[in-house]
Amino acid sequence: MNILLYYHITMQLCIWKISKDNALVQRNYQRIRHVWRELAFSEDSPPDEADFVCLLGSPARTVVYDISLPASLKRSAEREVLFGELAARLPVPAESVCWFYRACGGGKFRVCAVHREEMARLLEFARSHSLKFDLAIPAVLAETPEEILQVVPGEAPPEEFRPVRCRGLKNFCLALFALTIVLLGVVISLRYQDFARERDRLAGIRSAWEKELREERRRFGELSADQELLQELRTAKIDAPFVLPVLGRLTSGLPKTMWVTNYSQNYDSADLTLSASKDEPNLYRLIGENETYAIMNLRKSRGYNDMVSFFVKLRIRH
Repeated sequence: MNILLYYHITMQLCIWKISKDNALVQRNYQRIRHVWRELAFSEDSPPDEADFVCLLGSPARTVVYDISLPASLKRSAEREVLFGELAARLPVPAESVCWFYRACGGGKFRVCAVHREEMARLLEFARSHSLKFDLAIPAVLAETPEEILQVVPGEAPPEEFRPVRCRGLKNFCLALFALTIVLLGVVISLRYQDFARERDRLAGIRSAWEKELREERRRFGELSADQELLQELRTAKIDAPFVLPVLGRLTSGLPKTMWVTNYSQNYDSADLTLSASKDEPNLYRLIGENETYAIMNLRKSRGYNDMVSFFVKLRIRH
């Protein structure tokens, strides 16, 4: 709060004044509670550190007019109206001059015009002496600090003449920014290293998983090939017993009233249908189990004309 209060009640003003014989004089002013006092020149207080720096010159081909405007005129239109009034009074085209104005109160304004060539000489003098300023005006328009701060330029001075203020603070901010960039780079580097390690770990897991997957696929392919080969062997009935020995051994024990009407064999199993003109309750004992086959299932059914059918399922022995 004290700092803000001090900023509002104090102001530093530096004036570079060029006399007619091209002598350069520096004056420093300080305003405290609307009172201006001139300060002694000090090399410890460079003009760039002042709140406002003004260059006062005495260029030739300079004219000053006092112009009154009606009180009802809007403030936003003052600039345009003053330029029109100045253009009507100038003996040269308005485009060939640099102009300034200052409000004097009561609707009165002091307007000053300087030929552009004279203004260019003034700026060249400032450039040769490496002067930096916020505003360059003719001394006939304003000389006191209060008047100088009321001057409004028609055109701003070139950017090359702008003073660079707060160098220490800017250097501190630049150093802080550089430190922030360095710390940010360190943090990003550490985070990237963590990310790289995690990525390598995941890549290792993925590689191991893919290797295991390829191995499982290889085993599955081998098993599928073995399954297909086994199925083909069963279909081809390789090493399967011949049908004739089974039927010969089976039919040798059948009575004369029974005969084989259907027979099918699939590798190690066989299904057959026996038909008989009369029931044979001792069929299981008659056909029996032997070294060629074993009875797995036996059932019978009665058809028309008292015909009896026996359905037998056998397991073939290799």
